[in-house]
Amino acid sequence: MITSRPLFIALLTCLWLLPGLGLPLLAAGDPDLRNTMGESPSPYLRLHEDDPVRWQAWEDATLQLARESDRLLLVSVGYFSCHWCHVMQRESFKDEDIAARINAGFIPVKVDRELNAALDERLMNFLQATRGFGGWPLNVILTPEGHPLVGTVYLPPGEFDGWLARVHEHWRQDREDLRVVTREAARELAAVERAGQAPVQGANAEELLDRMLNAHRGLADKMSGGFGNQSKFPHAAQLRVLLEATRLRDEPWLEEFLAVTLDAMATQGLRDLLGGGFYRYTEDPEWQVPHFEKMLYDNALLAELYLRAAEVLDREDYRAVGVDTVRFMLEEMATGRGDFVASLSAVDDQDVEGGYYLWSREEVRALVGDEIWPAVELAWGFDTTPILEHGHLPIQARSPARVADALEMEAGRVSALLAQARERLLKARASRILPVDDKVVVGWNGLTLSALAAAAPHDERAARAGAALHARILEAMWRDGGLPRALDADGVPVGEGELEDYAFIARGLADWAAYTQESDVWQQAAQVAHAAWSLFHNEDGWRPTRVPVLPGSPRLVHLEDSPLPSTSATMQSVTARILAHTEHDGLRQRAARAERRITRNLVDSPFVNASQILQVHAGDQ
Repeated sequence: MITSRPLFIALLTCLWLLPGLGLPLLAAGDPDLRNTMGESPSPYLRLHEDDPVRWQAWEDATLQLARESDRLLLVSVGYFSCHWCHVMQRESFKDEDIAARINAGFIPVKVDRELNAALDERLMNFLQATRGFGGWPLNVILTPEGHPLVGTVYLPPGEFDGWLARVHEHWRQDREDLRVVTREAARELAAVERAGQAPVQGANAEELLDRMLNAHRGLADKMSGGFGNQSKFPHAAQLRVLLEATRLRDEPWLEEFLAVTLDAMATQGLRDLLGGGFYRYTEDPEWQVPHFEKMLYDNALLAELYLRAAEVLDREDYRAVGVDTVRFMLEEMATGRGDFVASLSAVDDQDVEGGYYLWSREEVRALVGDEIWPAVELAWGFDTTPILEHGHLPIQARSPARVADALEMEAGRVSALLAQARERLLKARASRILPVDDKVVVGWNGLTLSALAAAAPHDERAARAGAALHARILEAMWRDGGLPRALDADGVPVGEGELEDYAFIARGLADWAAYTQESDVWQQAAQVAHAAWSLFHNEDGWRPTRVPVLPGSPRLVHLEDSPLPSTSATMQSVTARILAHTEHDGLRQRAARAERRITRNLVDSPFVNASQILQVHAGDQ
């Protein structure tokens, strides 16, 4: 436990409960800042270029400015396709009075979480440790030295304004005490994280695998699929581990749960029935109400998951979902240069969440015609009251066979009618506008190469696209022995690659090598993997960036699954595969020096460490 946590929590309570006070206008000697977001390569950050807030980039010069002026940093993290990020911008960051308060009391910093993933994760960990929740937009106030002080997610403008006033007043009155407390809290949080990496005596890989499966069974929603009983995320990393576990354990519940989950994700509100592709998550436990952003990493991981599930569970319909998800990526997320954009927005050009995907009954009936309408109404759920404010989201409410029975029609005829309806609705939908985050995140393109490699034996377009992406990685991403974090819309490198970029590019290259059987590609994978071990690992463990993103960020032996698979597990797995196919002495030596142990966090938190536990089990065989 963090011994001073009660003091820290008391401090946070004070920051929330102090009465709001006005901030002075800019005083003589205060930094004369201007909003710099228009110069950013990030489409998300450029959305904020007209805000009256004088946003700065997260960079050394900004941190130095905070130290020199002894000002708190307001770090606001979001991303392009995030609905509530747009809402908070409209309500608070465009408000002249709130902007004046921010400019007068803080160094305001806007961050694209997709370009600064490790910083986002660090700040999110702080918020979850101190407030018990997380999400975006993520707003954290740091001391000038870079220690997190207090954070929140979306707040209505009045509450956000009052929160800023309370924090600033507390800083004005007690800044030296706050410096001491935040510094101590950062040290103790790091100590807790390091304690989670301590070895567990007497534990073995078989017991750890059992513990992991029991954790998943305890969280499994066996009726609706997925995990938990509130919002439903796909948890692709955990589902992939459970698929592989069916080969290791005879668990009666496991295959049934996987089938229920994969069926629900493919047919209900998580997946776009018309255009293909998966949304990020649903707000409800029955998979009906999606948050409509479509992320490249989700679709790459889920395409690969369904293709693997087709093999493991002997379900040809899962292969069709996987190939269709790849088709969606090729048609909607490809740049034309061989690589793929980051995301499609949750809000359309009219600022309506989900507006691009929603329909009225009257609109659909007019588009498909009276002959097709009865089948569409029953099959896609238009016979019910819409649960979303702006219209119906088509889902697979009934199978073609059930619709055929209800309409006394051949099932093949129903399928043909639905295919015609889909074509007509997609043609109409093409006239709508959906904003795109057109930056190319390097690591997510590595995951996409893995998905294309999995689909290539079943789909010629995927094979061609995989070859083009492989060439693009070598031409534009892997240069001079390193990777950037992203490419902008013009293909210009942006930022410094993080561990996840190296891990997922190495994984993608290894998967592509396994498909093509080309020894040169195995060598390319070895080079990227060796760079990852060299840049991000030492005897104390892994760090997600080359240097700490915040003071005191510790190295960790095992890194957790997030919406992305564990990077430490990925590196261990892909390194073993590479070394089985090619000689690379440097890589072999680096991997051999890595400590192998079962740590406390694997035992205590098996759900979020599923990929790492599977890797520990594989290494123990």
